Amino acid sequence: MPREWAGESDRDRSVQTYLESLVLPEPGTRTMEQHPVTLLLGPRGSGKTTLLRALADWAQDAPVASVDLAVLAREEQRPLDVLGALAYALEPRKKYVPHVSFAAFKLVRTALAADLDPSNRAAARRQLDQELTVPPARWLAIVYQIAQIVASLLGLPAAVSNAVQLLPPGEQGWLWGRLRWRLAGLRRRPAAISSALDFLIELNTAYHGDAESRARTERIACEVFLHDLRRRYRKRASAVRCLVLLDNADNALGGETLRLLLEERQGSAPDPLVVLATAGSYPETLRHVEYGWQQQPGGAYPGGWLPGAPFAPDQVCPGLRVGQLRDLSRTEVEAQAAEVLTATHAPAPRGDSGVRWLGWAVHELTRGQPEGTARVLAALHGYDARVRWEERLTRIWDPSGGLVGGLLERLLPIDPPEGLRELLASAAAAPDLAQALITHRLRDETPGYLRTEFHDFSRDRMSSMHIDTGETQADGRPETPHPLLRRLLLCELTDAVALHARLQAEAESRGEPGTAAYHALATGDLPTAAAYLESIFEQTPPEDWCRELCRLRRAPLPAPTGDAEASPWARYEQLVTHLRDDSVGPRLRTVTRLLAASWIAPEPREAIATDLVGDPFRDPLGDPYATLYREINARFHTLAAAHAARVAWPPVLLDKAQQYEMEPWR
Repeated sequence: MPREWAGESDRDRSVQTYLESLVLPEPGTRTMEQHPVTLLLGPRGSGKTTLLRALADWAQDAPVASVDLAVLAREEQRPLDVLGALAYALEPRKKYVPHVSFAAFKLVRTALAADLDPSNRAAARRQLDQELTVPPARWLAIVYQIAQIVASLLGLPAAVSNAVQLLPPGEQGWLWGRLRWRLAGLRRRPAAISSALDFLIELNTAYHGDAESRARTERIACEVFLHDLRRRYRKRASAVRCLVLLDNADNALGGETLRLLLEERQGSAPDPLVVLATAGSYPETLRHVEYGWQQQPGGAYPGGWLPGAPFAPDQVCPGLRVGQLRDLSRTEVEAQAAEVLTATHAPAPRGDSGVRWLGWAVHELTRGQPEGTARVLAALHGYDARVRWEERLTRIWDPSGGLVGGLLERLLPIDPPEGLRELLASAAAAPDLAQALITHRLRDETPGYLRTEFHDFSRDRMSSMHIDTGETQADGRPETPHPLLRRLLLCELTDAVALHARLQAEAESRGEPGTAAYHALATGDLPTAAAYLESIFEQTPPEDWCRELCRLRRAPLPAPTGDAEASPWARYEQLVTHLRDDSVGPRLRTVTRLLAASWIAPEPREAIATDLVGDPFRDPLGDPYATLYREINARFHTLAAAHAARVAWPPVLLDKAQQYEMEPWR
C-alpha cells in the first residue's frame, strides 16, 4: 500500500510553513514575541490528527508537546493535568534551546493533587511534606516565587489571597524583595517551613472547593507554568519557541484549557509558547463575544481557506486565531494517484494521461475529502492488476465491499442516535438537506427528537462537511452535505427508485415541476424530465435554461440494469429507445438526447454563467472516459442552428458546446 501523505501535501506543508514562521524567530530578534493561540477547525476525517502527528515529527528537535485531549477527557482529567502533560513533554533537554525545568509548576501540581484534610492542619503539613520530593531548602524558595505570582493576580478567593499573609513578617519582606538571595537564614527556621506548607495547603483547599475556587486556582497553576517558561527564556529570547499541539480541543476539557491559556496570556508578559489546537467543531466554551465569537452568515465558521492560497487564519480576538483545514485540491489528489499507479504495476489507464485521469476521477468522487481520498485510493490499489481501472472505480461503491460502511462510520458523528443514519440516507436523495426537511417523511413520519437531531446535523457545517470553494452558488446552501458524504449515504438506500418516485409525486403536489423532473430523471424516467426541459425552452433566458439542464444532469444515476458491463454508448441508446416513435418532435428529440448524454457523461469544466446551480454532486462513473462528449457537443450545435433567429440563444448554446470539446481531466 502507498505511504501515508500526512504532512506532505501542499495543504499540510502550508500549515507547517505558518508554524515555522512562529516557532523560529527572525534572525537578530532581541525581544520575545507573544504569539496567539491558533485554532484549526476541520470535520471528521479531514486529517487533523495525522497532520499534528506529522508536525510533531517535523519539530522533534525543538521543544514540542503533543496532547490528545480526547484521551485525557475520557480519563476525566482537568486543565491542570493537561498543563502537566505539556510540562512533561517540554522538559527534556534539546540542543540550542533553553532547558525548562518547571520546578515551580510541578510543586504546585503536587500540592494541588494531594488528598489533604484541611481540618487537621498538623496532619496535612506532615502528609504534604512527604509528598514533596525535593529537599525543603529548595521547595521553600520555590514557594516564595509562587506566592509572589499569586499576589500579583487579581480576583482570587479570599482563602488563597490571604494565604500570602500566613508567612511571618520577616518572610513577607523577602517575598517582595529579590528572591535570588535564597533567604538562607530563614529556610532553617521551622516556622518558615510550616508557613510555606500552610500556603500550599490553602491552595489545595481552594482547588478542591467549589467550581469558582477551583477555576481560580487553575489560573494560578497556569500562571506558574507560564512563569517557569518565561524565566528560562528571558536570557535566550531568540531561541526556538515551544510548540504545543492540542488535538480534539472541541470537548469540554479542550475548551476549558484553551480558555485558560487565552485568559492567562492576555495582557501578560510574552511567553515562548506557539499553540496549535485542532477541533471538529467550535469549542462551546469559546462561543462568547469576548473570544471574538459571532454567528457567521449561513452558519459558516471564520478562517476559510481556499486552494491555492497559503494558510492564513483569521484573528478573531486578541490572542486567538481561527483557521479551517481545507479539502485536498485536484493537484494534491493527482500526486497521490501517481503513487498508486506506480505501486500497482498495472497498465495505466488512458496511456500518458493515466495519472491525470485517475487523479481527476478520484477527485470528482471525493472532492478531495482527505479520509475519503485515502480510502478510495487504498481500495483501488487492492485489486488484482488485471482489473480495469474504470471497473475498480465502480466496484468500490458496492455497500457489501466495506468502503461505504467504513467511511460512513468514520465521517458521521460518533454514536449517532438510533435512526439518524437511515434518515440521512433517505434525505440524501434530495440535493440538500433543507429540501428533505419539507418531505412527508421528515415532516410527518419522524419522531420529534429525531427531527431535531436531523436539523442540528444539517445546520452544522462541520457535521455535514459542507464544502467551501469560495463560490456559494456552486457549493449550495448551508444544508448541502459534502458530495462524498451524499454519495456514501445514497449507496445505503435499498430502493432509491421508489424513494425518488415518492419525492417526485410530492414535488408535483407542491407545484414544483423542476424538482419533480429532477426526481423523475433519478428514477430513470428520461421522457418526463426531457419534456419539462423542452417545455421551458425559449420561455426563459438561455442561461437559465442551461442552468436547469445542469441541475437535472446532476441527478443521481440509478444502478445500471441488464448488462453491468454495457458501454456508456449502449446505456445512452437504451435510455433514448423511445425516440424511435415518430410522434416525438424534432426539438424534444434533440433535448432528450442532450439530457441523456449529459446525464451519463462526467461534468465538464464549469462555466460560471450556467453551471453554478448550488448542487455540487458529480458522478464520473457513468462515462468515465467521456466518450459521450462528442454527442453532447453535436446536440448543442443542433439546438443552436435550429434557433439561429433568436439572437440570444446561439452564443450561449455554442459556448456550452465548447465545454465538451476537451476531456475534463486535460
